[in-house]
Amino acid sequence: MTSIQRTRNIDPITVADLESLGTASGPAVSVFMPTHRGGPVTREGPLRLRSLLDRAQAELVAQGVPTGDAVELVAPLRELGNRDPFWQHTADGLALYAAPGIARAFRLGTEVPEQFHVSGSFAVRPLVPAAIGDGEFLILALSQNSVRLFEATRGSVHERDIGRAPGSLDDAEGRTEREPQLQHQAAAGGTAAFHGHGAGGEVDRVMLQKFFRQVAAGIDELLAGPGRRPLVLASVAEHHPMLRDELTYPHLLDEVVAGNPDHASGAELQDKAWPIVQPVLSADAAAATERFGEALGTGLGLSDPAQIVTAASEGRVDTLLLTATVCRPEDQPGGLDGAVGHTCATSGRLVVLEALPHGNAVGAILRY
Repeated sequence: MTSIQRTRNIDPITVADLESLGTASGPAVSVFMPTHRGGPVTREGPLRLRSLLDRAQAELVAQGVPTGDAVELVAPLRELGNRDPFWQHTADGLALYAAPGIARAFRLGTEVPEQFHVSGSFAVRPLVPAAIGDGEFLILALSQNSVRLFEATRGSVHERDIGRAPGSLDDAEGRTEREPQLQHQAAAGGTAAFHGHGAGGEVDRVMLQKFFRQVAAGIDELLAGPGRRPLVLASVAEHHPMLRDELTYPHLLDEVVAGNPDHASGAELQDKAWPIVQPVLSADAAAATERFGEALGTGLGLSDPAQIVTAASEGRVDTLLLTATVCRPEDQPGGLDGAVGHTCATSGRLVVLEALPHGNAVGAILRY
């Protein structure tokens, strides 16, 4: 039996995930359900999942899958119903996938309706908005005392697990006790001079750099994948260049929510970050829409779903543009889900927009 793969509280969805799921073939079961962030209501989760899986298993048999094979296929997903700790650490939605040799579960930061599909392929499109985060942004609240990461939109903000990043300077790997502290003064000629003051003073720069290096490594690991969400730093302004030197995530913005963020709530940080990130989000969406509109007149733009599916399978799609209307869990899996997988497999870009020119629901910009 295939063991299910688990990760963190809200699970990162990578290019490899979209590729493997989008190019898989059936019999395939896709399950979506709403979940809750703790509390007594979480006890309903296992029962609702069991009901969905009973129905999916019956549908597999109705479609000609032998009963024993159908039971084995959904068994890894049924394991979740027996894991009480799992249901105490869910977020807003759950997406589960099972096929021969494949069992995946993703905890989502967005709500999804209760739905299942039994088909020859997976319903991958509903994962795309969560994977790439278009319309979303991130806030890293960083000080020596606290490291917090938030996922936000204009109307919502949620704190997420920071993975292997240290939660504070004292949590940094290799720090077992406070180093003799250094305080710097401007020396003659503008050169910074550092003077030790023992425990309790300002932290020494070498330890601070090590802390930032470990924070950056943890955040880079969490954000690896196809996402393009802007990252806003909430910190004293002097920390921004130190983080930028260590972070490889390419979407850290230059402007900072300045000041010590330790006592600010997620909502307060979101309110301060929005004026910084809103122009960036608007410009990125507008640029993708404009590129698609220009490509339509040159032969390098497609709006017909069947043609897009073919082009993606041939590796010709540079950018696949999806509107929210084609990323709904309610929609039956089909060729566009495969187009997502093949676009990822050939290093193409995925974009989710509110609307496309001429009322198109899907579009593609071709390489040739």
